Amino acid sequence: MAYRLSSKDILALGFMTFALFVGAGNIIFPPMVGLQAGEYVWIAAAGFLITAVGLPVITVIALAKAGGGIETLSSPIGKTAGFVLASI
Repeated sequence: MAYRLSSKDILALGFMTFALFVGAGNIIFPPMVGLQAGEYVWIAAAGFLITAVGLPVITVIALAKAGGGIETLSSPIGKTAGFVLASI
């Protein structure tokens, strides 16, 4: 059975992957963190990779496994709570 993503899901995934690879935080933040970290630059780099790259990748994987939609992913917590969580 082939599952087709809706236009809304494609747009959301497109924005997520754009933010993952080309977001301003991924361009501006790493040099600043490296400068401020001093001798702890590798620990700062690891933390940045986990939070700025790892979490978005895990989110994309979770959405794909849940069926591609935030509604399906957040269905156990309810519609309102899912909307608030996705908005935040």
